[in-house]
Amino acid sequence: MRYKMSLIGLAILLFAFISGAAGAKANLSGTWKLDPDKSFNNGPGFEQTMTITHSGEKVKLDAKQKSPRGEVTVNEEYTLDGQETEFKPQAPPNAKGKRKASWLANGRGILVEDEINDGQATRRIARKMTLSSDGKVLIVDLFIDDSRNSYELKRVYNKVG
Repeated sequence: MRYKMSLIGLAILLFAFISGAAGAKANLSGTWKLDPDKSFNNGPGFEQTMTITHSGEKVKLDAKQKSPRGEVTVNEEYTLDGQETEFKPQAPPNAKGKRKASWLANGRGILVEDEINDGQATRRIARKMTLSSDGKVLIVDLFIDDSRNSYELKRVYNKVG
């Protein structure tokens, strides 16, 4: 009987430990630099550095992108509540956007879904952002669908700050 009670106690402790570890959600905060060797479909000469501030359900992303076409600054904010909100896309001019951001089921990252309409076409962009278990690598899988095409990009970032 004592052996059985010990096993039950161990099982309860193990369950509590696993439940606690599984409940921890990723924090994407930091400065991230694109690793072009591990990324694909971003075009030749594409560079990007992002700074992410992540606190609870709020995520703020500031990025600088460089390519042969020039430099672009990206500033976005997400609330990870799964609610659709309107936002003003940076491009094209006069476009309207709807955004929904939520946690991935395992808490290892987030999913951001944008729908952008410029009056002539609708573009849908889904970004899955996942953090490695050691917190040093951020992987962003982008899926883009519009009236002309559907394509996927992968951006792998290393933490630099």
